[in-house]
Amino acid sequence: MMEKLDLLKTFDRWDTRPFLSCCVDDPNVQVINWAPLVDVYEDKENVVVEAQVPGIEMNDVKISVTDRTLLLQGERKHERTEDQGNYHFREAHYGSFARSFRLPNYVKTGEATATYDKGVLTVKVPKQEQAKPKLIPVEVKG
Repeated sequence: MMEKLDLLKTFDRWDTRPFLSCCVDDPNVQVINWAPLVDVYEDKENVVVEAQVPGIEMNDVKISVTDRTLLLQGERKHERTEDQGNYHFREAHYGSFARSFRLPNYVKTGEATATYDKGVLTVKVPKQEQAKPKLIPVEVKG
C-alpha cells in the first residue's frame, strides 16, 4: 500500500541554504544563477516574448535567433559603493543570465523586432500569413 505523501515533511528534509543564499550579504556565499521572468504568448500577428528586466542596461542584453531558437542573454550589474553600508536583507539578483525559447515553424525569424519599455523587454516574431487566423463568413440561407 502506498503511503500518503506529506509535502511539509518533504520540504523540511530539504537543505534550504541554496534557496536562501540570494538573501545573505556574505562575500563567501556563492552567487546563484538567476533568469528574468518571461511570458510567451501569441496574438493574431506575432509570437511574443516579454522578459521582466528592470535595472538592466540594454547595452548589456543580446538577442539572437538561430535555427528557430530565440536566445536572450544579458547581465544585471551590481555597482555597490562603500557609502551604501551593509545590507541586512537583499532579494535582488545580479549577474549574467541566458534564456532560450524554441519558436514554432510558422514564424518569420528574420523579421523579429525588440523593444524595451518600463523594465519589460518585448520581442515580437511575426507569423507567416498562412498561420494567421482567417475569418470565414457564414452564408445564411432561407
